[in-house]
Amino acid sequence: MDIPLPLHLFIHFSMAVLTGYFCGKYFKNIFLGIIAGVLGGFLIDFDHILEYLLVYDWHFNLVHFFEGRQFLYSEKIHLWFHAWEYFPLLLLLAYFLRKYKKLKIFLITLAIAGAVHLLSDSVINIVPPKFYTLSYRASQDFSMKNLSSEEIYQLNMELKENLGIE
Repeated sequence: MDIPLPLHLFIHFSMAVLTGYFCGKYFKNIFLGIIAGVLGGFLIDFDHILEYLLVYDWHFNLVHFFEGRQFLYSEKIHLWFHAWEYFPLLLLLAYFLRKYKKLKIFLITLAIAGAVHLLSDSVINIVPPKFYTLSYRASQDFSMKNLSSEEIYQLNMELKENLGIE
């Protein structure tokens, strides 16, 4: 599904707020739910910024960032926060810290909002859910070539050439 970036971000933000609201309503702490929902369901995308900064040695260019040049330049896809592995870990942590009610609510909502984000990314980006596991991406050496279809990889290589990225 090829949708414009603003719509993509709007979907994530809306889903994050809704997830946080419903979790907060369930746990009778809407404010905390919305905060955790936005962190887990929207700010999870900060790993795109982190990846950009790591590739470009902490120099930031907004246009290049929105073009996704970090992936084209490195030909790697790390996305450290986009990982299903965090879901059970957060729930387990919430279980062990259950006597701290607000922390438990926060961790459960964070986990659910992150899962909603990953599910929506799978649909929007037309990739299988396994793409959003660190273990799978690591098994593919985080390589764009190994993680993309041949058609998508070729389109990215053409874009890389057109942008003059070596």
